[in-house]
Amino acid sequence: MSKLFTPEELTLSNGIPVLFQNFDGPVASIYWWINTGSADEKPKEAGFAHFLEHMHFKDTDAKASGKASTGALARAIESFGGDVNAYTSFDQTVYHVTVASHHWEKILDVFGEMARPQRFLKEDFVREREVILEELKRGEDSPNRMLFQDLFSNVYSKHPYGRPVIGFARTLKAASVSDLEAFYRRQYVTGNMGLVLVGPFDDARKKKILALLEKRFGSKVLKKKAPYSLPRLSEKPENSKLKFSTRKFDVKTPSACVAFRIPDLKHEDLPAIDLLASVLAMGEMSRLYQRLFYQESVVTDVNGGTYVPKDPGMLYFALDCENLEKLEPAFQGMCEEIRRIQEHGPTDEEIARVAVNQESERFYAAQTADGVAGRLGFLKFQVNDREFDRRYLDAIRSVTPDQLRAIAEKYLTLDRMTGAFMIPKATEGFTTAPFEKIARDTLTASQPQEAPSARRTKKGSSFDLIPEKIRLPSGATILYRDRPNSHLMSIYSAVLGGTRLETVDPVRSAQQDLGASPLLAATWNKGTHSKTAKQITSIIEGSAAGMDGFAGRNTVGLTLVGLARDWSKLSSLYQEVLLEPSFNEEELAHAKRLAQDTIRGIEDHSSALCSKLFMETLFEKHPYGKFTQGTLESVEGMDSATLKEFHRRWVQPENLVVSMVGNINRKDFEAFLKQFDESLKSFASGKNRLIPEVPRENELVAPRWVERKLGREQVHLLTGGLGLKLGDDDRLPLRVLSNILGGQSGRLFIELREKKSLAYSIAPVSMEGMENGYVGTYIACSPGKRVEAVEGMRKVIEDLVKKGPTEKEMRRAKEFYLGRRAMDLQGDSSMASYFTLEEVYRLPFKTEADIARSIEKVTARDVCNLARRLLLDAPLVTSTVG
Repeated sequence: MSKLFTPEELTLSNGIPVLFQNFDGPVASIYWWINTGSADEKPKEAGFAHFLEHMHFKDTDAKASGKASTGALARAIESFGGDVNAYTSFDQTVYHVTVASHHWEKILDVFGEMARPQRFLKEDFVREREVILEELKRGEDSPNRMLFQDLFSNVYSKHPYGRPVIGFARTLKAASVSDLEAFYRRQYVTGNMGLVLVGPFDDARKKKILALLEKRFGSKVLKKKAPYSLPRLSEKPENSKLKFSTRKFDVKTPSACVAFRIPDLKHEDLPAIDLLASVLAMGEMSRLYQRLFYQESVVTDVNGGTYVPKDPGMLYFALDCENLEKLEPAFQGMCEEIRRIQEHGPTDEEIARVAVNQESERFYAAQTADGVAGRLGFLKFQVNDREFDRRYLDAIRSVTPDQLRAIAEKYLTLDRMTGAFMIPKATEGFTTAPFEKIARDTLTASQPQEAPSARRTKKGSSFDLIPEKIRLPSGATILYRDRPNSHLMSIYSAVLGGTRLETVDPVRSAQQDLGASPLLAATWNKGTHSKTAKQITSIIEGSAAGMDGFAGRNTVGLTLVGLARDWSKLSSLYQEVLLEPSFNEEELAHAKRLAQDTIRGIEDHSSALCSKLFMETLFEKHPYGKFTQGTLESVEGMDSATLKEFHRRWVQPENLVVSMVGNINRKDFEAFLKQFDESLKSFASGKNRLIPEVPRENELVAPRWVERKLGREQVHLLTGGLGLKLGDDDRLPLRVLSNILGGQSGRLFIELREKKSLAYSIAPVSMEGMENGYVGTYIACSPGKRVEAVEGMRKVIEDLVKKGPTEKEMRRAKEFYLGRRAMDLQGDSSMASYFTLEEVYRLPFKTEADIARSIEKVTARDVCNLARRLLLDAPLVTSTVG
């Protein structure tokens, strides 16, 4: 990062440091960094740092005026198209806003209101506490979140990292306004604060921005004050005894997490520990994935990594199995692989593969202003070392296999080990004793000797998103965009296909072929006529690249993202995978196992099940009503021949759109096109296939309801009906409507979350399709609030239709659309995806000025008419899960 960026550091009058980084692009970011998190709380304050994050989005003058907050800050920011958010972790709270760069100063002036010393109105406090309690309940319904919380609680039995950042219901309910204000006064002091600004500026603009920062964050607002340091109880690196916990949960399949205590961010062994975690558990070429998923088929997923906040962290592994019988052999295999790397170390090739991935992470972060700001904030305010990345990467490049073997022997030991298991609720007789025995039989305790140290002592651009379009003689469409300042390149190909075509034009029958598209996507990169899946994965992961198939309701395709310096190697491989996949039966068997695990586990995830039931109930005839993953029976019966036939039918030159974006040399690009076109000519079938007509979904004549009772902490509700097609004129009015309803300043958020504290999650939802998609509203709340939530969502829409949106709401919604568009399309891969799908769906490319004019033409009447037609006059489907 230090080679990519050299920020200028300045200081405000009260000592708050400010980092300025010039960034050539249409987007700017502002980060306000507070070195205060949940680990700075006393036990009775558990959850206060996160609570404060929520309260900072309240009106700053609410207590002085005596009036409850109305979301003025978020509304003001979103009126300029800005995206404002925040996060709280163990050691910091970070508020950040990203916006189109021409609004930078305006946004900074509004965003700076957050810094003004605050006192909290009790009505706001009570409402927001109720929202956080809903958020807490949502987390308690999440299997993954609860499993990892158990792991953290086991690893950190004394240290505050063992407490959930969100806190506990008991501490939140016991808290008062004065308690929260006392925590605020203690922790939100200038000695804990810093600012990062990333965007395009010259000296004059920087001077103006600095004056705004002084006005909003300087000594006239925040008096200089040193940080308060709350003592933290430390954990011993080694356990006196092995600690495994078990949680019975409403899941269909079991999971396990294992952690080993490791030192803090600045420890000299950390680069090697990161490499060790990656060799064992990063990607499909990792040792654990190769053995447990491919060779032994005892897991549906295995992954791992390091989690290292300010204080000592952990190296962890996570195992997901399809049944309890496979959990023990999976755990056994994991422990044996740990022991094997302790005895023999990794290969040079393994180290090279993961080292290039560590380096490339910095390049990927540099694609967006937001990514740059976040990384610079980490370097300055978390590790306080702007040269950290350079030294870290130097250390990574110097690690030898023997050093990594010694690091594994030093840290992956029995006395550093902790675990957590999650099993289906109905399980009887489960005990962790067999797993403890496996660990004791396989792993050793810490050795007294010290392991060897692993540390060695272009041009002005237009932001119009209109690609160069090339029609190859073979019939394929190529879209090209050179980005000379990028370190990356991306290729994105797509054709019409997916659930829609696999059911109306099946190879065998609609029932048998359901779910073919995701299986095709999952195995597309798993072998060609000349390369095995392992060979392909080795090239991709060894280049810090990514190549994946994708499938949806309307399309299938193949994506590639990698370092620009590897264009020749990766583009050649991409062509081979795109046109010559083998759909190997063994690889298909692995993919089928994962798909069936997803199908079986759908009821473990309330929101996903709610969406599935909604789609099935709304679309009785159209393929959009089918579950994209298929059924257990259709997946079980899928074979390689079926996937090959779908690929042959769909991936024809006249159907194919390929976008290439990044730092791609023009001569290399043209040489690739020539070779690619020759391959496509030989690949073409020579005849166009007639596709049967897709059945049109009938308009609803009466409301429909579907419900699944699961007895959980929250009930999830999705209410909606038929929506729009991709080319409809009402697409922009729908975007404006969604922005008026959604976001932190949207009507749903303000009326149902801010004023009534009904839910933590609430949003408008929609999808446009080749035929009519859907539109609706979603909320997750406590079961006792269900009726009020449904009635509340409808009343919000009725009020909008009756009175119409205000002029300010219309302006905010339009600016938010334009700002979000600029933010979403910063990177090479997002730009390539946009180009390809617009072309596949035959949607015209427009200049940014044309898009701005089109959105400006949307009227309040357009929005009201659309809301009335789609969400009030039409009968709706209500899906309920909880």
